Amino acid sequence: MLHLSLQSSPNPANAPSARFFGGIGISPGAQVLDVGCGNGDLSRYVAGLAGRDGEVVAIDRSEEALAMARAVEAAPGAARIDYRAVDLSGDLPDLGTFDAIVGRRVLMYLPDAARTLERLASLASRGAIVAFQEHARSGLPAGNGDLELHRRLYDWNWRTVAAEGGDVGLGLRLAELMRRAGLAVEEERGEAILLRPDQPSFLPVLAEAMLPRIVERGVATANQVDLPTLPRRIDEERQAAGGVIVWDLAFLVAGRA
Repeated sequence: MLHLSLQSSPNPANAPSARFFGGIGISPGAQVLDVGCGNGDLSRYVAGLAGRDGEVVAIDRSEEALAMARAVEAAPGAARIDYRAVDLSGDLPDLGTFDAIVGRRVLMYLPDAARTLERLASLASRGAIVAFQEHARSGLPAGNGDLELHRRLYDWNWRTVAAEGGDVGLGLRLAELMRRAGLAVEEERGEAILLRPDQPSFLPVLAEAMLPRIVERGVATANQVDLPTLPRRIDEERQAAGGVIVWDLAFLVAGRA
């Protein structure tokens, strides 16, 4: 639910991204569209794959996120990145055609992901790669013990996404939606997002980022979340549980136009 760095982020939900997007076949010189680019972490990653002869067009509706993205330079030798403000819920502007179209945790936030996929498929060159990482509410978290606090946080997050009009089951239907958009699915997999006992929990960071949205949608109050004591309470609960906690599932699907 956060756009954080592929390499250094404490957010374990990003751990599958480099393994997945790094293996879908983005080659040097590719023209790549990053859909819902947020602060540009995935954009910069695929720019490295496309190389100096490639180009990345990165789109997002948030001017604030785009400003953050533009403030960070891509690595030397990476493709040029053109960040543009685009609202995916409406008609797409003339962006050109692309050898690869990618996105991470973007379709799940749209009111009509199926329609958006159809529009995006029309921007794909013949044989282009189309690949997304999405998530879905999946009856988690799971682990030893009842994990009451972890479950409460999980519930607040997903209820907030639903209250904002997001599709909390999108990840479970991602491959089928891509097929309906005329794409030939070549890879479909899921990865568990694990909270490991030997690593600091990223949940306080997630809760702090989500709190304004949680409160705005009336899902929970700031007092209920209680950010100042949250790190201690989370740590106590996970230490009592012992072992890993399965926090989330990432659904990773790649196909071709």
